[in-house]
Amino acid sequence: MASRRILVIGVIVGSLLSIAGRETQAAEWSAEPSLGVRGVYNSNLLLTSAPHDEVYGNWVSPGVKFAGSVENLQVSGRAAADFVHYHGSGNPTYTNLFFPLSVKYKFDRELLNLDGGYTRDNTLMSELLQTGVALRFTQRNLLNFSPSWTHSLTERLSAQAGYQYSNVTYENGLSLGLVGYTTQGGSGNLSYKLTEYDQVQAIGTYTNFSAPESNDLQSDIYGGMLSWSHEFSETITASLSAGPRFVTSSQAIAGSTKHGSQTVGVGSVTLRKSWDDAFVQIDAGREINPSGFGLLVQTDRFGVTLSKNLSERLTASVNAAVLLGSSIATTDLSTPFPENRYMNMTPRLTWKIDQWWAVDVSYAYVRREVDSLDQYALSNAATVMLTYYPPKFTVGR
Repeated sequence: MASRRILVIGVIVGSLLSIAGRETQAAEWSAEPSLGVRGVYNSNLLLTSAPHDEVYGNWVSPGVKFAGSVENLQVSGRAAADFVHYHGSGNPTYTNLFFPLSVKYKFDRELLNLDGGYTRDNTLMSELLQTGVALRFTQRNLLNFSPSWTHSLTERLSAQAGYQYSNVTYENGLSLGLVGYTTQGGSGNLSYKLTEYDQVQAIGTYTNFSAPESNDLQSDIYGGMLSWSHEFSETITASLSAGPRFVTSSQAIAGSTKHGSQTVGVGSVTLRKSWDDAFVQIDAGREINPSGFGLLVQTDRFGVTLSKNLSERLTASVNAAVLLGSSIATTDLSTPFPENRYMNMTPRLTWKIDQWWAVDVSYAYVRREVDSLDQYALSNAATVMLTYYPPKFTVGR
């Protein structure tokens, strides 16, 4: 099934790329390779509340960014990997893979866009930062695909329709209490530019969450949202969005079907202030996310990011976030989990030695709490990374 989906994506991407065949004389293609090597210390790699050992690790991370364009077509993407080995706590070794791709084709008043790709990482990387819920540590495979069409009705008014698909599987998932799942759905929105500084959107969405290994769980999420963005000045911007989500779930076992439903308010607010050499951004929001536990998760998030250029080559930054995750729209056949609290603070110092070399030093403080179970886990991690950027390759024009 996965190979069939990859084939379909490949056919669509290939069809878009073939449009450029008539315009190859005006094409420009580029590739930017890189190679990173990092040393890592982590006091609690698995973020567990049980007794554990500290670990030391080394990462080797090759990658390449690529881009191409013709008269109306733009293609960009990345191919990257992390080859990871830790010493201590069982000496785990694993490989992360990243293959994002974006294809855009412009007509006079239309824009066709295709975003997608394949990611192989672990459950304590991107999924934890998205949901705020710590799953058992294992490798995760994510295949996603999201085409969209945008039409400019007037200079100020545009309409967009899109489809979103993702499939997630876990290595040895069932033995760890994790189940694979699929989400797919559609969205449509109208965007109107009220003034030079204000823009509003009306958005409608529908998503189906399917986890066959969790008693054939099926969840439908539909709702609407209004959003507003405003430029107070050249250096201060803000955005606000809010709306309801209506969630229904069903599970079947032994010929019996159980149902659950819930209405959840979701939204987000972002405020950003910029200077010539710095910026600060504050964001907060609530969203509904799928989870490898075979349940939907309501995630409340509050985050702050600060960045300051200390010199032309030296940048300091701090990122902090608090996430609260809890299950929603459960049925009698599913076991809801208690609220999880996840906190992360990461100060970072980046030194661009020259155009070829850069050094990145960071520290991460992470805390996970489950108050109702009187559980908490604490992690301190330090990373030093050296990255080499070979010359950029360019062909055409």
